[in-house]
Amino acid sequence: MKKTALITGATSGLGLAYVNEYAKRGYDLIITGRRKEKIEANAKDIIERYGISVMVVIVDLSNENGLNKLLEIIKDKEIDVLVNNAGFGLKPYFADLLVENIEEMIYLQTNTVVLLVHTVIQGMIKRNHGTIINISSDGAFAVIPKNVLYSSTKIFIKNFTEGIYMELMETEVKVQVVCPGFMDSDFHESTGMKVNKSQKGFMKFSQPEDIVKKAMKDLKKGKVVSVLGTDAKLIRFLSNILPRKVYYFFAVGFVKKKFVPKNV
Repeated sequence: MKKTALITGATSGLGLAYVNEYAKRGYDLIITGRRKEKIEANAKDIIERYGISVMVVIVDLSNENGLNKLLEIIKDKEIDVLVNNAGFGLKPYFADLLVENIEEMIYLQTNTVVLLVHTVIQGMIKRNHGTIINISSDGAFAVIPKNVLYSSTKIFIKNFTEGIYMELMETEVKVQVVCPGFMDSDFHESTGMKVNKSQKGFMKFSQPEDIVKKAMKDLKKGKVVSVLGTDAKLIRFLSNILPRKVYYFFAVGFVKKKFVPKNV
């Protein structure tokens, strides 16, 4: 029987890269997204290229109704791989955020991640195989202004995933949290960041496909926390060694350089 992978936030970027990766491996797919035309076009292309089954679920996972819709669809299905990738960025400073946006961010990155894992994990334990991949960020290691809420939720995802890994160490279920740095997607523009995707050095933007390939290699090696991109590795290193006040100065300066002005 064919294996099935559930991938959220599969419309573009990292989610779409995971779709292609598991399609190549012959998995049937359940993919979610909000942009109907885009994700359905992706599904058609995947089906034509790989001859697999693709179920598209148009859903907003940042609220209870959307999540419940997906949970109802998958509750009786045998999910072999879960990739929790759905996410979005917010542009304003925390004080300027709408309560609605705050609630959506927290729900998507906590409730949705946790309840999807809880829904599939019992079957994985019973079958003694399966894979859970939660997408975090380099923000899990270093909070910066204008990214406070996002980074805080990514810290939760990292810690939650490591905890789940420890609980499942005596099983054959694989658990991984992926923490990528700057990546060539439309995410950074949505946060108000000044993007130069051609820049070199440690600020170089990675391609989503390269991130997924490296993450899959780490998964095969049993690496639980997969930190990908030179910038992500440097940020993790600096956040561990710098005195906190020095780090705060560095982070504030980075934001002033890399983000558009507050009122733009």
